[in-house]
This record gives sequence, structure tokens and C-alpha cells, in this order.
Amino acid sequence: MFRRASGFLAIMAFGAGLTGAAGETDAPWIRGIFTGRSPRAVALTETEAWRRASTAAERTPDSFVLVGSGRSMQPLYAPGTILVLQQFPYELLERGQTVLYRNQARKIVAHVLVAKARDGWRVAGLNNRDHDMEPVSAGNIVGVVIAAFAPLPGPAPVRLASLAR
Repeated sequence: MFRRASGFLAIMAFGAGLTGAAGETDAPWIRGIFTGRSPRAVALTETEAWRRASTAAERTPDSFVLVGSGRSMQPLYAPGTILVLQQFPYELLERGQTVLYRNQARKIVAHVLVAKARDGWRVAGLNNRDHDMEPVSAGNIVGVVIAAFAPLPGPAPVRLASLAR
């Protein structure tokens, strides 16, 4: 479930889509879910994405870097999106934030806070039909996404061809 990547934890946490339709991720509502308090992924070269994520984590108390995979959060975050998360007081959570939490199956999940209920927050993936049945509570929250970086594919190798005459 966890793997080391460039000194940071990489996690198979959530799903995402790099840009889907560019305008779709710019709006505060995506597929009927308010995501207005979730940072949009900034597209950068892989080296620059890691540099910025590392700098953000170093400068922000109680923060860490993860790499996500899966598709439940598309188009907001693509598989491979580099996320900066911060441990955050449960009482300060707000609708529209993307959070990481550990579910009862002990899997780490990243979904958007949809509504506050008596037993915790309802969360949903952008590609899921329904919200998660298990609420996010003070006891299972891991962190809140505070920055996201989408590594761009590296340059294509230059290939030269010659025509034989």
C-alpha cells in the first residue's frame, strides 16, 4: 500500500484525472460535488513539481507529501499527482476540502468533504455514484490536501531518421 519515492511516501490513496476538461476542474463544483476548498493541481515538470511540493511541506507545520493513484477523484487529481497534506484539526474541516482518511478496512482514501453529520463528515469521490458509507471522524482523518502538483510527461526523445535513396 505504501512505497518510498524520492524520500517521500507515495500512497495508493485516491483516484484522479489530470485535467479532464480543463474548465471542469476550474469550477468550484465538479460533477455535482462542491470542491471549492480543494486546491487545483498545478501542472509542472516532474522535477519542479517535486521541488515545489518539498518546499511547501518543509515550510508548513505538520505537513507531508504523498503521490496518489486510482480514479475516484478524476478530473480534479490524476494518478501520479503529487499532493501536499497537512494534519488538520478536525473541528476546522470545511465542506469542499479534499481529505485523506483511513477506512475500516485500513485503506487510505482521499475524497471530498460533502456534508457534516452527527457521526462525522460524509465524503465522496468525484467518480463515485454515492458518498462513502463510512464517515470521516477525528479518529480516522490523516490530513487535508493543501497543494497539488501534476507532473508533466518528460520531453519525447529526439529521433532522427534518414531516407535511403
